[in-house]
Amino acid sequence: MNLYNHIIELDEFFTSIRRHEDYIVIDLKLPINWQDKYVLDKRGNKVQLKIGNKNNTSKIVSFYTLFAEEETTVLLEEIRAIIKFNKDIAEKDNLLSLKMAELKKTFSENNIDSLRNLEFNFTPNLELNENKENGRLVEEGAIERPSGDITT
Repeated sequence: MNLYNHIIELDEFFTSIRRHEDYIVIDLKLPINWQDKYVLDKRGNKVQLKIGNKNNTSKIVSFYTLFAEEETTVLLEEIRAIIKFNKDIAEKDNLLSLKMAELKKTFSENNIDSLRNLEFNFTPNLELNENKENGRLVEEGAIERPSGDITT
């Protein structure tokens, strides 16, 4: 893929690309609530970022790494991952809103007896992610609460 195609791929967010000393820097204008640092941390921090100017709706984020072929490829992969992650969250939020509206309509249009028998059937290929980390829950066999819990 050539430079033009990479820029077109990022077009919605692309601000600039530059070389600074031994680094390549790609500047993007992202929505203020996007989780850019979180995604990079989760993926192993293969590139660095610096948050620039912000306003109520957007921020300029500079992503950078050493200017070498492999590192530049990784930089673009990480940027794509951030965009995909945040677009997926936005789509999930939109779907949740739509499904909540459908459910509210169902509840408003039906009587209580029929609602008591309401069942939810998910399609067989729907994978519900089960949180494998117990977080702050007491694990099986543990006799003490996790630290930091409020005691009564």
